[in-house]
Amino acid sequence: MDMATKWCDMPEWMLEEIFSWLPPEHLMRFKCVSKSWYSLIILLVKNPIFVKKHLGNIYSNNKMPSTRNLVFCCYRPGYWPNPDLEFWSPYELYSLVTMYNDDNESNDVFIYVSESFDMPIPRTELDMSCVLGCHCNGIICLCGSHKAILLCNLAMKEFRTLPKPYPPLGDFVFVVVGIGFYYDSRVNDYKVIRFGCERLFPGSVVNPKPRADIYSMATDSWRRVETQLEFDGLPYPGEQVFCKGVFYWSMWTSAYFIISFDVFDEGLCRIPLPDSLFETQIEQLKLALWNESVVLFFYPGERGSPISIQVWELDDCHGGVKGSCSWIKKLIIGPLVDVVTPWTFWKSDELLLEATGGGLVSYNLSSQMLRNLTIPEAGRIVRWEFSYVKSLVSVHGEEQAG
Repeated sequence: MDMATKWCDMPEWMLEEIFSWLPPEHLMRFKCVSKSWYSLIILLVKNPIFVKKHLGNIYSNNKMPSTRNLVFCCYRPGYWPNPDLEFWSPYELYSLVTMYNDDNESNDVFIYVSESFDMPIPRTELDMSCVLGCHCNGIICLCGSHKAILLCNLAMKEFRTLPKPYPPLGDFVFVVVGIGFYYDSRVNDYKVIRFGCERLFPGSVVNPKPRADIYSMATDSWRRVETQLEFDGLPYPGEQVFCKGVFYWSMWTSAYFIISFDVFDEGLCRIPLPDSLFETQIEQLKLALWNESVVLFFYPGERGSPISIQVWELDDCHGGVKGSCSWIKKLIIGPLVDVVTPWTFWKSDELLLEATGGGLVSYNLSSQMLRNLTIPEAGRIVRWEFSYVKSLVSVHGEEQAG
């Protein structure tokens, strides 16, 4: 009896345990091993209990402090694809970068693996040059300013278009400035929060009306969320982060500000900036996460000059939803030479930054050492980036999975 036959004859419970630790793309390839494996794997990916177990194991693997998976949505400057093509070229959209820390401080080149996703998005659905994106449990949520909202599992090559939310009344249109996708463990449901403004089109309004809608995958429907927020103009979206059950969206009208959404009490709130940064230029601020806390980067200075980065931490107030907020200046990084802007903390002591020449560098807070990442995609315009983990979670929900 050869080794392949021995593997195929293993008890199903043992195979199921082994399969629960495999990356999704490897598991799906194993369907070709035998008819019995094919049938078993098809049943497992439709089984919500196995999918949840697999998700827990995959997250356990990705909690190693020496690695981090980041997804970049990029768009080449000055490059416009053929409008007659049905799909966006996947090479123009996503890159998954797995970063490794080899703790070798004498090495000035960072170790990483980069791969492109081959998930074509129908051109009629989204304008990828201005799309917003976020991630939860292996599913990426994509949303354009005026078009559809899509859910994509890139590892499983699944995507679906969500039903349209409530349309604006009369001559108004809805402009999205914040999107969030999350798992509500209280009701075992995946949800989408869409935040934006209604305004007259064509034309504008002095005070556009803020609006929020929540989509439930379990019911495949939308509902409205009440809000008392007011804006002095149409907001433009910035960064967005998710921390301890709260989404944070940075945006600006006449000034930079932050909107929070608590997924538990569904409260929306506006968060003021630190007093010393109230009138800061928007291009000198960026929202990020650090050690499970929301932070604000402030990096004044002219392009091409050495920059110092102030890191301000938001106190644990749930984004202002339950009380007042305050900011604490935690540290100052730099001055750094040949750096344009900070991106994100990929580890507690490693900050990813954009270099002057368009590449990426990683800065270690302890050693103060800069290491290069020669990622070809980094030369493009980056629309957003976030942590990512591959999973078997279906974009169709438990009832339609597989």
